[in-house]
Amino acid sequence: MASDPYAWRLPQRVIELKHFDYPALRQRSEFDGDKIAAIASPRMAGCPIQRSPEQIRDAIVTGAIDDEARTYLHDLIMQFDCYEMRRFAMYCGASSYEIARAMIECDISLRLLSEWMNCQSPDYESTDTHHRTWDLGLRL
Repeated sequence: MASDPYAWRLPQRVIELKHFDYPALRQRSEFDGDKIAAIASPRMAGCPIQRSPEQIRDAIVTGAIDDEARTYLHDLIMQFDCYEMRRFAMYCGASSYEIARAMIECDISLRLLSEWMNCQSPDYESTDTHHRTWDLGLRL
C-alpha cells in the first residue's frame, strides 16, 4: 500500500521540551526589533491584540505566556512558513529551546513548522517529511 502523498499536511506537534535541553540549543540569537516588527506587523495588522517586538521577545524568553500572549503568538507563528520561521528565530533574541517551549505552549500544529523545530533536536529521528525542511538548509 502506497503512503499518503498528503501526509505532510496533517497536524504534528513539537516534541517534548526535554529533547531541546542542550547547551547549543540554549544559545540566544541577536535581537533586532526592527526586523521582528517587519515580520510580525503585516501578519497581525487588524488584530485587536498587538505586541511590540520587545513584548514578543520577552514572552518567548521568559516563558511567561499569558492567554493574550498565547493567542497572539499562536496566530503569528501559524502564519509562518519555514523560511519565515527561520528569520523570526534568527532575530527574536531567543534560543531554540525557548522557541520550542513557546511553540509547545502555543500548541503549534503545522506539520512543516513542527518538523522544522523538531529537526533542531539531536534526539529527533525525522520522518518522511524530513527533506521538506531540513534539506532546504533551514537549520539554525
